[in-house]
Amino acid sequence: MNMVKVNGKDVPLIKAKVTSTIKHKETGVVYKDEEEWKGLKVDPANIQRDVLVTLPKLDLFAKTK
Repeated sequence: MNMVKVNGKDVPLIKAKVTSTIKHKETGVVYKDEEEWKGLKVDPANIQRDVLVTLPKLDLFAKTK
Protein backbone atom coordinates (compact mmCIF):
# COMPACT_ATOMS: atom_id res chain seq x y z
CA MET A 1 0.00 0.00 0.00
CA ASN A 2 1.32 3.44 -0.88
CA MET A 3 1.88 5.89 1.94
CA VAL A 4 2.01 9.69 1.98
CA LYS A 5 3.35 11.97 4.74
CA VAL A 6 0.84 14.35 6.35
CA ASN A 7 2.10 16.51 9.23
CA GLY A 8 5.05 14.15 9.66
CA LYS A 9 2.88 11.00 9.90
CA ASP A 10 2.58 8.22 7.33
CA VAL A 11 -0.99 7.95 6.06
CA PRO A 12 -2.18 5.21 3.66
CA LEU A 13 -3.15 6.42 0.19
CA ILE A 14 -6.58 5.06 -0.76
CA LYS A 15 -7.66 4.70 -4.39
CA ALA A 16 -11.16 5.90 -5.21
CA LYS A 17 -13.40 5.24 -8.20
CA VAL A 18 -14.89 8.45 -9.61
CA THR A 19 -17.90 8.48 -11.97
CA SER A 20 -19.08 11.74 -13.54
CA THR A 21 -22.47 12.29 -15.21
CA ILE A 22 -23.27 15.35 -17.33
CA LYS A 23 -26.92 16.12 -18.07
CA HIS A 24 -29.28 18.91 -19.08
CA LYS A 25 -31.11 20.38 -16.05
CA GLU A 26 -34.43 20.92 -17.80
CA THR A 27 -34.71 18.05 -20.30
CA GLY A 28 -32.72 15.39 -18.41
CA VAL A 29 -30.69 14.44 -21.51
CA VAL A 30 -27.45 12.69 -20.46
CA TYR A 31 -24.31 13.60 -22.44
CA LYS A 32 -21.34 11.25 -22.76
CA ASP A 33 -18.70 14.00 -22.42
CA GLU A 34 -18.03 17.75 -22.43
CA GLU A 35 -17.55 17.93 -26.20
CA GLU A 36 -21.02 16.52 -26.90
CA TRP A 37 -23.01 19.23 -25.12
CA LYS A 38 -20.61 21.98 -26.24
CA GLY A 39 -20.99 20.80 -29.85
CA LEU A 40 -24.77 21.12 -29.50
CA LYS A 41 -24.29 24.70 -28.21
CA VAL A 42 -26.19 24.09 -24.96
CA ASP A 43 -26.12 26.97 -22.48
CA PRO A 44 -23.62 26.09 -19.68
CA ALA A 45 -26.16 27.41 -17.12
CA ASN A 46 -28.41 24.45 -18.07
CA ILE A 47 -25.75 21.79 -17.48
CA GLN A 48 -25.74 19.68 -14.32
CA ARG A 49 -22.67 17.66 -13.29
CA ASP A 50 -23.07 14.79 -10.84
CA VAL A 51 -19.93 13.22 -9.40
CA LEU A 52 -20.00 9.90 -7.53
CA VAL A 53 -16.90 8.98 -5.52
CA THR A 54 -16.72 5.36 -4.35
CA LEU A 55 -14.16 4.42 -1.68
CA PRO A 56 -13.27 0.99 -0.36
CA LYS A 57 -14.76 0.02 2.98
CA LEU A 58 -12.86 1.39 5.97
CA ASP A 59 -12.50 -0.50 9.23
CA LEU A 60 -13.81 2.08 11.71
CA PHE A 61 -13.80 -0.30 14.66
CA ALA A 62 -10.25 -1.60 14.35
CA LYS A 63 -8.63 -3.12 17.40
CA THR A 64 -5.92 -1.01 18.99
CA LYS A 65 -2.84 -2.14 20.86
